[in-house]
Amino acid sequence: MNDFASQLSSFGSNAFTALRPAQLDVLEQYGNTFASSPDIGIELPTGAGKTLIALLIADFALDRGLRVSYLTGTRQLANQVITQAEGLPGLDVRQFYGKNYPAADLLAYNRAEALGIMNYWVYFNASPKVEPADLILFDDAHLAEQALAGMYTLRVGRESAEAASLYQAICNAIDQTAPGLYPLLPALRDGAVPRTVAPELISFFDWERALTVVHDLIDESELLKSDTSAFFAWRAIKSNLARCGVLVGPTAIEIRPYHIPTQTIPGYTKSRERVYLSATLGQVGDIQRRLGTRPVTTIRPKDSSPTGIPRLGRRTFLVNPGLEQSLEGNSWSFAMEQVEQAAKHPGGRVAWLCASTPEANEIEKRLTDLGSRVFRLKQGDDSAVERWQEVPFAHLVTAGRFDGLDFPDDVCRLVIVPSVPAASTEFERFVVAYLGDAAYMRYRVGQRVTQALGRANRTPGDAALYIGLDPALGADVREAVATGIQLHGGSWNAVREAAASFWTQVEDPKQQAVDADSAKVRRTRPGRQVGASAADSAPSEIAAVTRLWLGDSEGAATNAARAAELLDGSGELEHAAFWSYVEAHSYFVGRSGEDEGRARKALQTAVASAPQTAWFVRLQRTVHAMEGTAPGDSSLDSVFLAWDEWIRESGSRVLQVLATARQGLQGRMEEQNEALATLGRLCGLNVRRNASPRPSGSRWAWATAGTGHLRLLMARDGHSGRVERDDVNELLAIVLEEETLHPRSRVSGCLVTEATTLTEAAALAAASDRISFVEIGAAVALYDLMAERFTDYVSASGTGSARERGAARIALEHRLPAGNWLADLTGPRGVEFTTAIDVRNAFAAKR
Repeated sequence: MNDFASQLSSFGSNAFTALRPAQLDVLEQYGNTFASSPDIGIELPTGAGKTLIALLIADFALDRGLRVSYLTGTRQLANQVITQAEGLPGLDVRQFYGKNYPAADLLAYNRAEALGIMNYWVYFNASPKVEPADLILFDDAHLAEQALAGMYTLRVGRESAEAASLYQAICNAIDQTAPGLYPLLPALRDGAVPRTVAPELISFFDWERALTVVHDLIDESELLKSDTSAFFAWRAIKSNLARCGVLVGPTAIEIRPYHIPTQTIPGYTKSRERVYLSATLGQVGDIQRRLGTRPVTTIRPKDSSPTGIPRLGRRTFLVNPGLEQSLEGNSWSFAMEQVEQAAKHPGGRVAWLCASTPEANEIEKRLTDLGSRVFRLKQGDDSAVERWQEVPFAHLVTAGRFDGLDFPDDVCRLVIVPSVPAASTEFERFVVAYLGDAAYMRYRVGQRVTQALGRANRTPGDAALYIGLDPALGADVREAVATGIQLHGGSWNAVREAAASFWTQVEDPKQQAVDADSAKVRRTRPGRQVGASAADSAPSEIAAVTRLWLGDSEGAATNAARAAELLDGSGELEHAAFWSYVEAHSYFVGRSGEDEGRARKALQTAVASAPQTAWFVRLQRTVHAMEGTAPGDSSLDSVFLAWDEWIRESGSRVLQVLATARQGLQGRMEEQNEALATLGRLCGLNVRRNASPRPSGSRWAWATAGTGHLRLLMARDGHSGRVERDDVNELLAIVLEEETLHPRSRVSGCLVTEATTLTEAAALAAASDRISFVEIGAAVALYDLMAERFTDYVSASGTGSARERGAARIALEHRLPAGNWLADLTGPRGVEFTTAIDVRNAFAAKR
């Protein structure tokens, strides 16, 4: 075992004279562990001195003749490591980045004479310029996920003409080989659904039938010529396309392994030791899932409250107290108000920590349209951070980055988190939507929130305002979030007062060291704990994906079955079923008749006694497809999926949303339009408020055979009992706008009104299949019937387990209409109005 205290003393450093107790504790544990555990995680709070620990471990490895790489998330962080290394005289470091690979530096690194420092994308890429290290130090370890996943993920988005064209072609190829099996696919293809819609996982059986066509489409696409990351990802996966998962989301198609096959990458496999450093390593097995590594042994200080850790600066965290979504109404207005306040202080910079690329794209566009200077941090290119820090009043927009960023002092006083960082990729969004009992994703969300709330108050004299725009943040009970709700979450007035107080205090140096999150003294309580998986399935999951990637179908299936068994024993039934699906996939690519039979049996076993949740219903359809039998009715899937998402997002507040919308239906015109958005969601549709500059309505979207269908619902006053021509013309104008935006979708308008007849001019204008009329009483009747069923579902779902949700669905299915009933009720019917009687008749019909 190495004496790290003596090792530090041997440097004669003026900057580092002694190890803190927590540092010494962790280093002693490392010294007792590294020989038997090649993958070690070190978890220490922010400011506890992880960099010095890593540098001493690196120095110890160099003394043993090992080649060492220190990996960071950005070049800025690499520079900070170099600055600290300068405090250890005699520790030679060499930095590599971009085109900076001096031969002398590479030689010193290769000979284990100097520590190599670089970001993750320099070390992990298709053509690395540095040799694999014997010891890899992962600083802010979670950031490695983006570099590693990028090597094996072909993302076909909609940001460019080349990508959008390929996206649509892939959707068409799948729809043609599996017609009608993915009802949402046409709407996804046509861009007729909001970006929040859960992605479709294309079953391995259907993917195999479309494989040849899709392979040729990608191989010949212009995207590979214009996007280097797509080119290298395609080169990595094209020969293993049958072994990939395929997710079609509203903003991108992802083709990738289920987990990253990191254990096939020379930069990882040729190393002897790996050390992962983070303030939040997360639940057991999560770092392994995210990085595709071997099992990680985690080291933490034995003292749960280590001394000697510098106090962080003041942090005020405000959350959206309302019901509007993060980029709408009061929420967006409040964010812009705080941007203006930040501009009155030195620097005036704002950091936006977005959950996903599409969200970051939207915010970047909004800010640019407002005339703001915007810098976008992208994977593998961290120069945006350095440029942003040099420009006053500028915005930094990131996607999926919640740690590894350092904004001290006047660099940044305002950090905005637009939405709950629940999912950064289509695969994560799939897990959140369909595998509701996957415990690791619940922990991951809380971990990202914690990471985000520490970017800009790094030193005792620092201070930062953090804003959570998404009302769903209120469902997270982590300490910082809970405090934000308790102190500031009563109303928008309370939130504005808290923000004003922050900006006043930030001008007073005496207030800088006051931590707003500890302003109230509270007794510590154990609280209600989120359940964790009783067994760690991560090693089996990673082994299954790795074996599948290497072509070992038998080994992959065995490990996937083991993961499913462990998860089933822990009560994670949906998560377990997913790994039964991977087991079936592994057998299926074995390409023999016997293997196909075993694949079908694995799926049949998974659904034999399963609850009737969305994921198990999907598995049953794959079984039907493999057996050549007709799939069951899928018309209600979207309803229950939407309900589950709503409950997960809003918690107990969902009933408040219902009550508010019910009142709004009979309120002012704008309140009615807001309530129509809630009604659409209650009916299981993909809904957003209409973005037109014209008077705002609601945009309902669903899929019909062969195309996406948009219906624009707009409430209007009754005008003494008659619909006027101006009302019809206004709605037709919005329909035409949407047709321009979505030329392949069927678009129609629906006027919800207190009127019961039309003027003659209005009837002439409406004489087409583009306009329909619904009495407000019909909307109220529909709302009441659906709200009653939804409330019963909330009650029957209990704690939200898969079994409870499955039983709740079975209890409710017979009380809901089947088929295209909602399209029929709201669709064009000439000049005839839909009435409350029509609605009740639809519900009276037997399923």
